[in-house]
Amino acid sequence: MKAMEVKKDIYWIGALDPNLRTFDIVMHTPYGTTYNSYIVKGSEKTAVVETVKEKFFDQYIDRLNSLNIDPSKIDYIIVDHTEPDHAGSIAKLLDIAKNAVVVGSAAAIKFSKAIANRDFKSLVVNNGDTLSLGNKTLKFISAPMLHWPDTIYTYAEEDKLLFTCDSFGAHYCNENVFNDLNPSQKDYNEALKHYFDCIISPFKPYVLKAIDKIKDLDIDMICTGHGPILRENPWKVVNLYKEWSLPKQKDNNDGNIVMCYVSAYGYTESIANKIEEGVKSAGNFNFKKYDVEHNEIPDIIEKINDADGLLFGSPTMLGDALKPIWEVLYSLNPIIHGGKIAAVFGSYGWSGEAVRNMEERLKQLRMNIIKPGLRINFKPTEDELKQAYNFGQSFAKKIQEKLSKGVKPSKPATLKKWKCLICGEIFEGAEPPKICPVCGATQDQFIEVQDSVKTFANDTDEKFVIIGNGAAGYYAAESIRSRNKKAGIQFISGESKPCYYRPVLSDYLNSEIEDKDFYVTNKDWYNDNNIKLTLNSFVNKIDTKNKKVFLNNGAEAEYDKLILANGSSNFIPPIPGNTKEGVFTLKYLSDADKIKAYFTKVKKAVVIGGGLLGLEAAWEMKKAGLDVTVVEFFDRLLPRQLDKEGAEIFKKIVDNSGVKIILGSSAVEILGDSNVTGIKLNNGETLDCEMVLFSVGIRPNKALAEAAGIKCDKGILVNDKMMTNIDSVYACGDVAQINGRVYGNWPAAVGMGKVAGANACGDESYFNDFVSSVVFSSMNADLFSCGSFDEGCEELAVKDASKGIYKKLFFKNDKLVGAMLIGDTKKSGKITLAIQSGKTFNDVLTENLL
Repeated sequence: MKAMEVKKDIYWIGALDPNLRTFDIVMHTPYGTTYNSYIVKGSEKTAVVETVKEKFFDQYIDRLNSLNIDPSKIDYIIVDHTEPDHAGSIAKLLDIAKNAVVVGSAAAIKFSKAIANRDFKSLVVNNGDTLSLGNKTLKFISAPMLHWPDTIYTYAEEDKLLFTCDSFGAHYCNENVFNDLNPSQKDYNEALKHYFDCIISPFKPYVLKAIDKIKDLDIDMICTGHGPILRENPWKVVNLYKEWSLPKQKDNNDGNIVMCYVSAYGYTESIANKIEEGVKSAGNFNFKKYDVEHNEIPDIIEKINDADGLLFGSPTMLGDALKPIWEVLYSLNPIIHGGKIAAVFGSYGWSGEAVRNMEERLKQLRMNIIKPGLRINFKPTEDELKQAYNFGQSFAKKIQEKLSKGVKPSKPATLKKWKCLICGEIFEGAEPPKICPVCGATQDQFIEVQDSVKTFANDTDEKFVIIGNGAAGYYAAESIRSRNKKAGIQFISGESKPCYYRPVLSDYLNSEIEDKDFYVTNKDWYNDNNIKLTLNSFVNKIDTKNKKVFLNNGAEAEYDKLILANGSSNFIPPIPGNTKEGVFTLKYLSDADKIKAYFTKVKKAVVIGGGLLGLEAAWEMKKAGLDVTVVEFFDRLLPRQLDKEGAEIFKKIVDNSGVKIILGSSAVEILGDSNVTGIKLNNGETLDCEMVLFSVGIRPNKALAEAAGIKCDKGILVNDKMMTNIDSVYACGDVAQINGRVYGNWPAAVGMGKVAGANACGDESYFNDFVSSVVFSSMNADLFSCGSFDEGCEELAVKDASKGIYKKLFFKNDKLVGAMLIGDTKKSGKITLAIQSGKTFNDVLTENLL
C-alpha cells in the first residue's frame, strides 16, 4: 500500500495491522488497528508527525520513498506522544535523518531519548508555540495526560488540520484510511467507544480541558494516531468525547457505595448485611451489594467505576481472601479507581490474613483506605454485629465528608471567608464547608467574615526565629509576613512535618486523611513566602543577651525577635510501669503513627482519661476492632464541659457505643514485664490490656524558657501582647500563660500566634478572651459546650431523655454566658454568637435559641 494524500503536500505514511487481536496485552481489538504517521511538506522544510511501531519500519520507509521524499532530508520529527507504538521508530529514523530535530513537549523529548537510548537534536515546544515550514505553519497545543503526560496536539493552520495522536482514535483498521470510507460504521462506532473506555476514560477531566483549547479552531480534518482519519464531520467524534467525559448527573443522594463480598459459611455475609444497615442508617445512599459468586464481574466493575465508596469482604481461607474477590480487585487499576474511599471486612477462623491482604491491594490501587478493616472471629456475636453496624455508619460518614468537601458551585461564585465558631479556623469558598476538617463542626457553625485591612507595614531586614511548628507558630509567621515582606523568618521544630491540624489526629488513628485536610497549608506556601523550615531539630539553649539560639545538631541561629511557640507535652502520671512498651500519649503525628502501627499487635486497650481527646481516641480504637475501656478519675465524663445531669445523659449514649467506661477510678500501676499486660486501679481491680493511652492533660514546655531567665509559672508568663519579661521575646500557644490561665486549645493558639507576630513586627495587637467552645461528634453522640456555667447561674433547659436530647443555657446578670447541647446541636453557631454579643434572657426567648 502506498502513501495516501490527506491534503495538498500532507500525506498518510502509516502502517496497517488488520490481524491484531490484542493491543498492549490487555485490550481486545477485533478490528485490528493502524499506526498512523504523516508527512507535511512545506516550501522550505519537511516534517514527519509521529513514526510507526518499530516492526513496520520497512513499510514506513517504502511509503516515504513512494513520495520521492529522501528520508535523510527530513528536517523535523514531531512527537505528539511517545508511546512506542507511535515513537518506536525514532531511533531508526534518526539513523537515516541524521540532522532531523525532534520536536515535542519537555516530557516527550525526555521519553524519546529513553526510547532511542541516545541523545539527539531537539526542540521543546509549549502551548501556543509555532513552527514554520515555509508556506505551512504548525501550531502546538498542550494537551497533557491524553493518555500520557507528554501529549500535545499539532495544528496545521493553513490546512485547517489537527494532529491528535491517541485522542479521537480507534483500534479499527481501514485500508481506505478515511472515516467516510469505513467498511462498517457500526463496527467503527463500537471500536471508537471501546478505545475511549479502555484508553482515554481515566483522563476525562483532561479530555474536557483539551477540547476547550481547540473549540475555536477552524478544523476540516483530524488526523489521529490510530484508526481512520476524521475527514467527514470530525466534530461529531469530538462532541462524543465531550459527552462521554462530562461528569454523570448524580442522583439526589448522599453518594454511591458498592459492596462486594464472598461468604463461605454465611458469617461474612451476616457482617455485610449489618454494615449495609449501618450505612443506610447514616444517609440516603445509593447502595449496591454484590455476592461476587452470583454476579458477573464486568457488571460489578461498571458500578465500581461510578462509586464514591467501596467495601470488600471475604473470609480467610488458607491464609488469604477467596479467589472471587481477588478477581474483582485485580480488575481494578490505580488510574481509574485510585482515590476512592474503601474499606474491607471479613470473618476468620484461626488466622485472619484476608483483611490485611485486601488492604494491601487497595494500597496498590492508591485508594483512600479506612484502616484497619473489620475482622471478626467465626460467627459474629450480637456485640460484634453492633460493631459492624457502627463500622458501616462510620464508613458512610467518611463518604459524606468527602463529597461535602468536593461540592463545587454550578456557576462561578464569589469566594468568601468563613470562620468556624468552634475552632476559629477560616476557610475560603462560595459557601462554608459542610463539615469543618479541623474540629468537625457542621455548616451552621460558620459565619462569614471579612479580611481585616492591615494598614501597618514595616519592611525591615529583621530576623525572626519561631521555635515550634504548631498553630501558634504558623499563624505568628503568617502575621509577620503580612506586615513585613523583607524579614527573614525561620521555623525550628523537632517534628519532621510542617504545620498540621492537631485536632484531626484522633481521626487519623483509624483512617487516611488527604493532605489538603491535614496540613494547614501546602509546602509551596513556605517557599512562596521565603520562610525557612528547620525540621527534626531542637533548641537546647537560648542566649537572650546575644540574641542567639543553639540547636541540638550544633547549629546556631541569630534573631532580632524570638517567638516561643514550642507548645506542651502530654502528662503521664509518675506511676510504676509507665515506660513499658505499649504505653502511649497522642500529641504529635509521630505518636499517631506509632499507635496505628501498634493496633495490629493488640486486642485490648485502656484509655486513661475521659476527656474529649481520650473519648475520641477510644472510639477510633474501638472502630479499629479493639476492646476498649476508658478509666476516668472524676465521677462523671467531661466534667469541664457538662453539668451532672448532662453527664448522665451523655454517659447513657456512650454506653451503647461498645466502649466500657469506669468512673471514679485511676491507674496506680502498669502491669507486665517489658510489655503492657494490664493496669491496676486505685480500688485494687486489674484490667487486662496490651496497650495504654494516657489522656490526662498537658504541661507547657517551659524548661527552655526558664533556663534562659524568662519568667514562668505554669507556663511562660505573657501580657495581652504576648510579650515576656525579656525584650524581643514573645510566647504564644500552649506554652504561654496569660491572666493565670494556660488555654491549651487550637483556637487560642491561633489567636495568640497572630497577636505575637503582629507585635513582634512593631504593630499593636491584643489577645482578648473569647468564648471557648468544643464540639464532640463521636461514639454515636453529638455534643456542644461553650462558655461558662457557674453554680450561681440562672438556667433555661429543654430535656428529652428518651431521645438523648439535653439543651441548657446559662445566664449571669441577665447575660447569656454558657451553653451545653446534647443530641440536637443545630443552633450551636447562633448560641456562640449570642454569647459573644451579650444577648439577654429575653433576647434568647425572642430569637428561640433553644
